[in-house]
Amino acid sequence: MLNYEQVLKVGLLFFALVAIFGVFAGSNEPVVWFLEGTTLEPLLNELHIGNSIVFNLSVGYLVSTFFWLLVVYFPERRRKTILRNNLSRRYQSFKEDTIQILLSCAINTYDFELVKELCDHRRFRAFFDEKNKERWYSALNGLEENTDRINDLLLELEMLAREVAYILDNVSIQDPKVHDFFKRLNEHIYRLKNASVYSGEQVKYLSSFLWEIHACWNRIDGQQDKDNIREMIDTL
Repeated sequence: MLNYEQVLKVGLLFFALVAIFGVFAGSNEPVVWFLEGTTLEPLLNELHIGNSIVFNLSVGYLVSTFFWLLVVYFPERRRKTILRNNLSRRYQSFKEDTIQILLSCAINTYDFELVKELCDHRRFRAFFDEKNKERWYSALNGLEENTDRINDLLLELEMLAREVAYILDNVSIQDPKVHDFFKRLNEHIYRLKNASVYSGEQVKYLSSFLWEIHACWNRIDGQQDKDNIREMIDTL
């Protein structure tokens, strides 16, 4: 299935080809010099109808398309790329910073190379799932004992949510599934931070959310081998 942008590109290309044909067919001028004597010259002469309406419409379309690409499409594409890269970096920082918080609660000391390794969901699962999730439960106990660490996690969630909200406000997301995904992500983060049903057992719900992200697991599909958030960011 083609997405909106692909359909737009195919449509523009098709009509551009039609317009180029219209320029040659509708022009009252002889075949351009660099095509004279080529195998295309007889064909163009046969197609020549000398219709000024066809010629003017074709030239108008080509000129309008050129300026639209120059003024709208390419600047918007560049802007979208910048915003997508910003969100990608924010998400990577979110993963690294939340892993650091979990490690500080679970094993106290660690090096940054370990943090980078655990950004891979397979390594994360293997590390925290070992010995019946001994390290994972140590991390949860550390969070229970240190409310500052919980606040640090909430801050990371807030920064991620703001970046996602900025994308939703400033990028035209044509795919409904991608748009709905980011909306649900933002809403869930908001509930985690503010809803009373979550604040009563904050560590339980926060840790569940973080496990879903870092270990690529969810209640519906179970264990997965792909990072859905990363995948959705890449589609922007």
